[in-house]
Amino acid sequence: MKFGLCCGPTALAQENESLTASVTRLMDVLQDAGADYVEFPVAALAVEGEKSTFEELKSALQDAPLKVEAMNGFIPPHHRITGPDVDIPKVLSFCDEALSRAHQIGVPVIVLGSGGARKVPDGFEHATAIEQFNQFCRELGPVAERHDVRIAIEPLNTREDNLINTVAQGEQTVKAVNHPHIKVLADFYHMFADNEPLSNIVDAGPDLWHTHLADTGRITAGTAEEEADFHGFFKALKNSGYAAQPYAHCSFEGRIQSITEQAKPMFAFLRKRWEES
Repeated sequence: MKFGLCCGPTALAQENESLTASVTRLMDVLQDAGADYVEFPVAALAVEGEKSTFEELKSALQDAPLKVEAMNGFIPPHHRITGPDVDIPKVLSFCDEALSRAHQIGVPVIVLGSGGARKVPDGFEHATAIEQFNQFCRELGPVAERHDVRIAIEPLNTREDNLINTVAQGEQTVKAVNHPHIKVLADFYHMFADNEPLSNIVDAGPDLWHTHLADTGRITAGTAEEEADFHGFFKALKNSGYAAQPYAHCSFEGRIQSITEQAKPMFAFLRKRWEES
């Protein structure tokens, strides 16, 4: 299992510093802390910003000691994919450019959570929104395949989303879409927040393509007063067959007060829990 951290490329930026310098420092710190990779937000690709920002990021990553092996925050809220104001061709145009840029920096998987873009509007039929989302994924699949990037649908807890809240519901979309580049993610924090059974991970089996976690309260793993059931989560990942796959990754996705001070003990903690499970 590879362990990584969700953060932005400027997470350790200093005042008036170049993006290249910020990325270099971040990667060096995370490598020293024991990270296997990093997970950036799609916003870092500057799809709707200055192309020069992306080119600088791409250049900064060329000789970095760690790779960006996943991205999240795929679709911004103004690109609606459910509800009465959906413009799928426009959203797919955004996705096409985002996936192209992700491929250029070697990203193999993008997480499709994007609660702001997919949340069902008040008064809108939920079943219609599900079909809209499924149809969007059907059209997204070939775009992702063209750029050789996998899409992992992220279920979000019921306080953040009202469309897909469980791994089992994500699996329903995967089955309905039936495209090899559209699969599902298991986020332990969201599962834990809604008491979703970990058996859903085992049931997902080969359709599970990426994972996230955080400790109770969405804080740094290993620092909660009442530790989340990492043993149970990791056992489910092993029993699902996911852990044996070459793409088995698990990213910390939560609040971390100090990357420089907390990342190293966090990764040591996660590897200890993994070995114990």
